[in-house]
Amino acid sequence: MRTVRLTLVTLAVAVLAGGAPLRAQRRGNVLSTEEIERAKSNVGTAYDLVQTLRPRWLQVHELTRLPGRADEPVRTTPVHAYVNDVDMGQVDYLKTIPAETVLEMRWLSANETASRYGPTDGQTAVVVRLKR
Repeated sequence: MRTVRLTLVTLAVAVLAGGAPLRAQRRGNVLSTEEIERAKSNVGTAYDLVQTLRPRWLQVHELTRLPGRADEPVRTTPVHAYVNDVDMGQVDYLKTIPAETVLEMRWLSANETASRYGPTDGQTAVVVRLKR
């Protein structure tokens, strides 16, 4: 009986602990209105917000080589910026957006970007929603 209780407690702890990284990861892909409000007094642009609060969003990703093609150069993909769902080009465009106009920002993986906006050659994206 004691072994059964111990096993159940262990399973319960494992289930609760296992969900925490997923919640943290999801939160890591979104800059909420509250986070932006707290940080905007210290930054000037949307790019500064990302650079300060989520710098990994700005990392250029390398595409993997196909097996047997070791001589092929590694391709990199720039991060794209979407403002109110319009492709604005590379992430440097965020330097033109004042931080006080930003409502929310979201990072999308290459797969998420492709499923939302169509073929993107493996590009990740920072999606910005502006205040109205």
